[in-house]
Amino acid sequence: GRDSMVLLVGKPDALDQYFMKHPDELFDRSFEAAVLDPNNRHVVRAHLPCAASESPLTPADAALWPDGFEERLAELEIDGAVHRSAADPPTWFPARRRPHLHVGIRAGGETFTIFERGTGQAIGTVSGMRALKECHEGAVYLHRGNQYLVESLCLQTRDIIVRRFSERYFTRALSEKETEIIGLRRSRPAGQFIVREGDLKVTERITGYEKRALPGQELLGTCDLDLPPQTFETVGFWMEIEPAIRDFIERRNLHFMGGIHALEHAAIGIFPLFALCDRNDIGGISYPCHPQLEKGAVFIYDGHPGGVGLAQRGFDVVEELLAKTLEMVDGCRCEEGCPSCIHSPKCGNGNKPLDKRAAVTVIKGLLGRIAMSEMAPAPDGDDEMWFHAPDPPAEAAAGKPPRIVYFDLETRKLAHEVGGWKNIHLMRVSVAVVYDSREENFLTFTEENLEELFALLAAADLVVGFNIKRFDFQVLRPYTTLALDRLPVFDILEDIHGRLGFRLGLNHLAEETLGSGKSADGLQAVAWFRSGEMEKLAEYCRRDVEVTRDLFLYGVRHGHLVYRRKDADVPLRLPVDWDLEKILSSAARPEKPCTETVPPSTDGRR
Repeated sequence: GRDSMVLLVGKPDALDQYFMKHPDELFDRSFEAAVLDPNNRHVVRAHLPCAASESPLTPADAALWPDGFEERLAELEIDGAVHRSAADPPTWFPARRRPHLHVGIRAGGETFTIFERGTGQAIGTVSGMRALKECHEGAVYLHRGNQYLVESLCLQTRDIIVRRFSERYFTRALSEKETEIIGLRRSRPAGQFIVREGDLKVTERITGYEKRALPGQELLGTCDLDLPPQTFETVGFWMEIEPAIRDFIERRNLHFMGGIHALEHAAIGIFPLFALCDRNDIGGISYPCHPQLEKGAVFIYDGHPGGVGLAQRGFDVVEELLAKTLEMVDGCRCEEGCPSCIHSPKCGNGNKPLDKRAAVTVIKGLLGRIAMSEMAPAPDGDDEMWFHAPDPPAEAAAGKPPRIVYFDLETRKLAHEVGGWKNIHLMRVSVAVVYDSREENFLTFTEENLEELFALLAAADLVVGFNIKRFDFQVLRPYTTLALDRLPVFDILEDIHGRLGFRLGLNHLAEETLGSGKSADGLQAVAWFRSGEMEKLAEYCRRDVEVTRDLFLYGVRHGHLVYRRKDADVPLRLPVDWDLEKILSSAARPEKPCTETVPPSTDGRR
């Protein structure tokens, strides 16, 4: 109950320096989120024997553990880590009396033990992923204020031999790293970029190390290393950087790779503000053009095999993470970058290249603080899609009528606000409406419940829309892992363009064919969204779906639509052979390979 004083002593790293500038936040902000992934097979494998040592495990315990409980126990039984009783129902006991003594709680996976030469004393342990970086032969290792030189690293026995060392230099590992996307979990638009979460395969090779003097960090020399590459699978999230942002950076003679590299370092450094972790628990890599994405990207991934939940947390708070990163980098008093903002003590490239100004500009572009309309238009490019749509529904075979879903959506932004029609995927959904022919009702969706929309689209025997492939699906693609291009789709505009060689608007066709058209236009729809008039917006979108449905059914029943040419005074018939059974048959999901490229649209109906 007495007055006291607290002294904060900041080290030259991003997180400490953030609190040096915002000391009140240390006391006012809520504590970091403690994240975990109970499905991590590496963690479960180590801790199941520990649980069995406290109380023998039974099949009833499956309710308390992740899926595959008995399968995991069977694997441990084969490996001799647990024993199974002969009774029925079975129980499982640990093979060791105290298995928890052999489980590291600081890191997952294999651990290396560090022994001091001469005394033979074990002075510590280090995880397998860090051993090659920090305890390779010739590395200087710090432990409780004492300096050791690593004499040998034995990969077979996982032993590290060190000796006391007093020379005034430290070492920094140099590495090469690759990241491969092997699965996509979640995706959503954020600011002026797409953020995705997925399963990654990370391969890292330690190629050598630097010797740097203390104090001053003068480079004393480099040494090569011949160590095997380390590959592990984990969970990560990544921010896709549009070509327009890269153009904008390079047009100002800034270093794009240096900018995204600096962004990666700074975001990792500030990440512990949002999750209970250390920067060593997180890895990252920057690509000016990732081979799978064919655009720039910054990956941040969980440094533990299988992931422990850190990447999922990063995906959820990516906007706040970037905002804090910008605040920290832009507020640092250095000119070119320093350990307090964009330098990383564990960078495998020796903190090269880095460009602080480019990093600030990239983050502002991602967050929308520099409008996309100010940046150069994106060049043509392909979007990759890795995943199959679900198998076709079986209801039709069971005698039920086909489910035809008529679909339309409206956007939050106009084309010029995202840099043109080539950036449709950045326009974001304001509202989407479908008419389900089987249920005979309209359904309305917003950005918060789009998963329900995707489930309905995947269950449809046919999805009908107007310019749906070039516009609606391009807007939706950032929100889903569903291969939209493999859904059974009939695009009215695409069919008409194939017949006439030119495009006609939905309103024109509706007025000439049905005698009534749309109730408004895309500009008005965006204005309604920005003023919060969601009922008017939803009603307008519903009217578009109704018009699309009636136009399609008119063509099916009458075999033609009606349109008017500018050089003709009378309406003209447009013959259409829209046989519903043939359309349903031809629109069924094609057998295609898993990886497909779909050129982005250059056309916009709005």
